[in-house]
Amino acid sequence: MNERLPMDFDVHLMHHDRCTLVRVRGEIDVVTRPRFEQAMFEVIDTGGPMIVDMRQVTFCDSTGLNAVVAANRRAIERGVPIALVALPPRVRRVFRITGVDEFVPTYDTLREALGALSSTTPS
Repeated sequence: MNERLPMDFDVHLMHHDRCTLVRVRGEIDVVTRPRFEQAMFEVIDTGGPMIVDMRQVTFCDSTGLNAVVAANRRAIERGVPIALVALPPRVRRVFRITGVDEFVPTYDTLREALGALSSTTPS
């Protein structure tokens, strides 16, 4: 059986001068987690800072949370700073209830996240 990703899910990488921006759109669930997680792992493995833009995420279940936790663990092991930005209220609530936001830095704006990354990475 060929598993297909929902048409409204997308992960797009944008290389910024200070980080790689991972833009996610749609639902992060059991079907889309592998693609989401793979994109984050690939960025982390390059060794540069990563910011995950969540503004267009419409849903995130426990498998999505687990992908973020796994990426955070990998980033810590490699000494790579990561952050999440612009979590929609429904998604932010899930991160807050589960406590994931205690371990993975979250910011309201890209500007805030870039400022925080600049203060944690050597020049």
